Amino acid sequence: MMFFCRSLMIFDRARRWASTLAGLSLFLCLSLAITASVAAEPSEPRSPLNLALQWKPQSQFAGFYLARDKGFYRDAGLDVTLLHGDSRRSALSMLEDGQADLATVSLVDALAKAPNFGLVMQLVRRSNLMLIGWKEKGITDLASIDKQRISYWEGGYSLTFEMFFTRNGIHPQVIPQSYSINLFLQRGVAACAAMEYNEYHLLAQAGINPDQVTTFLMRDYGLGFPEDGLYAKTDWIDRHAKTALAVRRATLAGWEYARDHPEEALDIVLAEARRAKLPSNRSHERWMLRHIVDSIFVPDESAEQVGTLSLSEFQASAQALRNAGLLKKTPVFSRFAPFEKERAQ
Repeated sequence: MMFFCRSLMIFDRARRWASTLAGLSLFLCLSLAITASVAAEPSEPRSPLNLALQWKPQSQFAGFYLARDKGFYRDAGLDVTLLHGDSRRSALSMLEDGQADLATVSLVDALAKAPNFGLVMQLVRRSNLMLIGWKEKGITDLASIDKQRISYWEGGYSLTFEMFFTRNGIHPQVIPQSYSINLFLQRGVAACAAMEYNEYHLLAQAGINPDQVTTFLMRDYGLGFPEDGLYAKTDWIDRHAKTALAVRRATLAGWEYARDHPEEALDIVLAEARRAKLPSNRSHERWMLRHIVDSIFVPDESAEQVGTLSLSEFQASAQALRNAGLLKKTPVFSRFAPFEKERAQ
């Protein structure tokens, strides 16, 4: 009897094992069939986009390189090609003539071009624009700039300097500035335009002591407008709103990665510069990256403000342009910045 019971138990176990194996076989067969079916279906094509950056490869654009190289654009269904502006063609001109679908542009420049351009995201929220002057040439305060020979860049940033001079009753002798500070270093001008994250640091690398110069940060004079934003033509945004939002999210992810992994970000920036056959300096790029990151993720601002432009910031920038006679009519905020809530902060 005991033998019979044991036989039944063994038989029952064998039956259960057989049932389990059959179930696993069916599961594997279904899995293989589904995998084969998915593999046989063509993958959904990614949206090809040309995105123009204002200048040659540098840390100012690290988040875009990270979004591309870490797959954030790809994962968002985007096929993004990054273009770089230079002294012959600007990112703005590439956007205007259709070479680029999106471009990084300063806020004041985009306002001056409204209603043709719309904001996809505001990146650099804290202004870095400044004027630096030689103390040895008499530049010690605002009044001392008057009638001096100075230089600044043409384009959007020139509008800010024009407002700065108009507001303070200054009439300097202005000459166009190239994309270097060599003329200033050679004392060819008494003062020149600079970015705190870029040219100002190059002075130190050229052996200039900060005590030798006087600095005028535009944000200290009520002209600290948000700078680099990502723009597209308004009719493109109308047709591709979902794509624009996908670019916005993926680009922000790239900048968050650059913030959290600065040395890896620097490796990618320097590799981009090498591909463009440009000289690069890790120390300088590190300075630039740190200041750009702090201008995007501004200390003491909330996380919700990152990548955004508020109604009050927009209105203040537009009003300053109008007061200087550089903007005839303020565009409608919801049209200029279609993805922004009309926050007053």
